[in-house]
Amino acid sequence: MKKRLARLLGFLAGLAVILASTFMAAASYYWLGWPDWLRTGLALCAVPGLAALWFVPGTVRHWRRVAVIGAISLFLSAYSQKELYPQSFVPLHERIVDVKFDGDLAEIINFRDAVHQIDEPAQPRWTTRTFDLNELSGIQLIYQPFGNSAATVHVMMSFAFSNGDHLAVSFEARRTSWDTFDAVAGFFKHDQLYPVLGTERDLLWKRLARVPPNDLYFFDLEGTGEEGRAYLRHLLEFVASLHQTPQFYSTISESCFTTLLKLSPRLRETVPWYDLRRWVPGASVGLFQELGLIDSSVSEEELLERQKLRPDIRPPWEFEDANTWSSYLRSRVGRSDQAVLRLQTSAIGTSESFIGRP
Repeated sequence: MKKRLARLLGFLAGLAVILASTFMAAASYYWLGWPDWLRTGLALCAVPGLAALWFVPGTVRHWRRVAVIGAISLFLSAYSQKELYPQSFVPLHERIVDVKFDGDLAEIINFRDAVHQIDEPAQPRWTTRTFDLNELSGIQLIYQPFGNSAATVHVMMSFAFSNGDHLAVSFEARRTSWDTFDAVAGFFKHDQLYPVLGTERDLLWKRLARVPPNDLYFFDLEGTGEEGRAYLRHLLEFVASLHQTPQFYSTISESCFTTLLKLSPRLRETVPWYDLRRWVPGASVGLFQELGLIDSSVSEEELLERQKLRPDIRPPWEFEDANTWSSYLRSRVGRSDQAVLRLQTSAIGTSESFIGRP
């Protein structure tokens, strides 16, 4: 019995070494600031080198294993203290947004209102805008697939105000290039979490100005109330904290959907960590339906079909201002009769059960 237990523990220890060395290899490769020869060398040698030290028989294997444990511990300790490395970013991600509060007034500095010509480089525009949180009239979830799986979906929020203004919010990985992006890097403290606060004619038209354009879906969150304002304040306070102390973008814990979810205390507590839908942005619609946050009277497939933005959207520069374009955009969601009714009733909402208090 003791021998079996010893073999089991030995097997588990060996497996742990393999997994830890694999993590070390990938984390080393994505460790910005290290020389290329060191990153590449550790990526190539970590697994075979540590495995050989651990598994190859010999009279000093005990001490080799102590060395392996020490090396892994030292690396993980350094990794836990890792900080963001200075880089040059694309123009649209060049500035960091900040938020200043004066009671219920939120002043957003580096509020983005870029111009996006069709299939051409963006023309960044940065301004300062003030929103009265007491004037919040509703929230929409905006869903943007960019691939063929539930993992390749981007989720955003749009906050509507009684004067017709919209505050679009997107949490992204801060980009150094639009031409290349390594999704695996998001698992290894490589990219910076980047909040974008701006107009819809920037954040949404950016997706539509591509060739071919991205699909967009709009979902009203049910109900209105004080908790909606509390959620928005909590979100803006988080954005302000990122201006002071930047964080890593994590594919698992700090991505477009998980960040928005975690900023809602009630949602964070309602959806357990082991529910895979918590970590997959493409599952957000079905999850929100189950929680009663968006329309659950039809199936997820029917709702997606109904709430899809129709094609051939006219560009923002054909309209008087951003608010007029936002109204036009919603008139193009789903069937035209539904869109007209939506415009007439101004049916954009938020949910008491979704928001929770910070």
